[in-house]
This record gives sequence, structure tokens and C-alpha cells, in this order.
Amino acid sequence: MHKIVTGAIAGAAGVALLLGGAGTFALWNANASTAASTVSSGSLTLSANNDGVWTDITNGRSTTINPASALMVPGNTYQFTQTLTIGATGQDLKANLTYANQSITGDSALLAATTKTLAVTSSSASVVQSTTNANTFVVSPSSATSTVKVVFTIALPSSATTGQGGTLNVGALAFTLTQTAIGS
Repeated sequence: MHKIVTGAIAGAAGVALLLGGAGTFALWNANASTAASTVSSGSLTLSANNDGVWTDITNGRSTTINPASALMVPGNTYQFTQTLTIGATGQDLKANLTYANQSITGDSALLAATTKTLAVTSSSASVVQSTTNANTFVVSPSSATSTVKVVFTIALPSSATTGQGGTLNVGALAFTLTQTAIGS
């Protein structure tokens, strides 16, 4: 029994010595720094200029209106025209521009009865209508700042039979700009 205890103690001491020496074993190594620079991210911003105008374009008219006091009836078409400034820096940057449907609120029957369309043009950015959504436009800015003209049209078709006496709030009309995936 004494030999077993002595052997166990000797074995434990050997393991302790081996473990204590494990931290001193080293292989050769080296490292070097490169002259690589930094990588920075771009940016995408959208701001509305203070030039928005509502116009009644029913039957070829071109009359400036205040939508809060105009009373739309079946057959009326109103148009909102405004310029937006897009700040875009970054390689391969493209974004989808559309209006925020949820920014138009009010009577559900009148909301459902109206048609809403968007048109976008620019002389300082490439603008292409989306093939999947008629009210979405793919914008590729050509410089750090581009201006786009948005024309939002809301119409109550002459065939509308609902929405009478309703109210729509277009005062919070908003536009969104969302980056698209590279290659899409």
C-alpha cells in the first residue's frame, strides 16, 4: 500500500512539474504592420424643400388649392409637387424613393375610393420607375447632392360611390428613401 501511495505522490508531482513548464514552451513567430488606410461608410439622406404646392388639375385646370379647404367630389384630381434633396455618398449607392402610404390618414371609405400615384424626375440623378411597384422609383444620385421633383396625385374617380362626407389628412404626406441591395 505504501508503494501505491508513494507512486501516486510521485506521479502527481511529475504532472505538476509538466504543467508548470507548459507556459514556457514557445515557437518562433513574427508580425508586421501594413500601410493600409481606413474604410469609411457613405451616407444617404432625404430632405424636403419648402416649395410644395397643391394644384387642382381636374379637366385640365391648374389652380393652386389648399387641400384643407378644398372639397373633393367624384371626378376631382389634385396634385402635390415638391422638390426633395437627396444626399448620397458611397460607391454603388442606389435607393428606392416612394411616398409613405401610411402618412395619408382619414376616413377609410374615402381613402379606399381614391387613387394615388407618384411621378419622380431629376436632372441631377438617374431615376427609373420600379418594375414591381408603379409608385416606387430607383434613384442613382450622380453626385453627393441631387435634387428630385416628386409629383403626387390623388384622384377620386367619377365612378366613386363611397367616401361621401369623409376627410383625408394629406398634411403629413411623407416620402421615403431606402437603399437597395448592390446588384439589384
